[in-house]
Amino acid sequence: MKRTAIVFFILILVLSCSENKHKLLPASSGNINNISVVTNDQLWDGEVGQVIRENFGRPIYGLPQIEPVFSLSHIPSKVFSGFATKSRTILKLDISEKEGVFNFKNTYATPQRIIQITAKTPQRIIQIINENLNSIYSTIYFNEIKEKQRRISKNLNLTKEIKNKTGVSLKFPSAYRIAKADTNFVWIRRDIETGSVNLFVYRYSKLNDQSIIERRDSISKIYIPGPLENTFMSTDLIYTPNTQEINVGGKQVYETRGLWEIEGQFMAGPFLNYQVNLDTNESEYLMLDGFVYSPGSSKREYVFELEAIMRSLKN
Repeated sequence: MKRTAIVFFILILVLSCSENKHKLLPASSGNINNISVVTNDQLWDGEVGQVIRENFGRPIYGLPQIEPVFSLSHIPSKVFSGFATKSRTILKLDISEKEGVFNFKNTYATPQRIIQITAKTPQRIIQIINENLNSIYSTIYFNEIKEKQRRISKNLNLTKEIKNKTGVSLKFPSAYRIAKADTNFVWIRRDIETGSVNLFVYRYSKLNDQSIIERRDSISKIYIPGPLENTFMSTDLIYTPNTQEINVGGKQVYETRGLWEIEGQFMAGPFLNYQVNLDTNESEYLMLDGFVYSPGSSKREYVFELEAIMRSLKN
């Protein structure tokens, strides 16, 4: 009995120390989709830096202007101390006898993700990056989605309208309001200084062979009107929409990115569309469509916010 009590006391002490260590970590800093690249000037200015910029700073498909997937900030290794270590997302590149990709969480701050790549030569670092690119990229990207969802969860819109009309739920900020609701359809929107950020949800049975774009445009024609009578949102087919199959919460989803327009009007912008298969019999479907109207401004973060909301989908 005495021995059990001692073991229990030690266990509580260890857990308490672990919790206190976590609590003592300062809050991390850094905007969503910003990566601090920690490496020496020679690597950053050479081929290694070029590979990082090409793969992590490449343009996002489906935006009307060039915007990178991630904004990259170089921090020279020699000054990586103090406040610099509090960056939320860090990609660290070092020359070392120990080679590989190493993943760390909450080392200097919380929440924090550090991916360290080490190798004996710059050429080996490039080789390791290329061999592990999908894994590294996905780790960072979905960590950003998770962080965005964490921030959204701090101030949720608690309406049940989407659940009542479509049978599914989404987590979205209270800044959004219900713009329109109908049988099997809900449109939410957030007004911003330069326009609006929008998302519609529509549940339907697959009764015909409409393509994703045809289905999207048919819904928009009914529910998303333009500024003048007989105008409505439709897909801009001059900029070819790109579709790929992804998985969201165990569900088969076809993700489409492209541009929308209102014919005859100076209104256009990017959209992100999910066609979701809700059951194994392929009889019930959901269409989620996020679209942004914000002329003259960057749109990356608005589309990313919509993606974070859409990935919170629950039956």
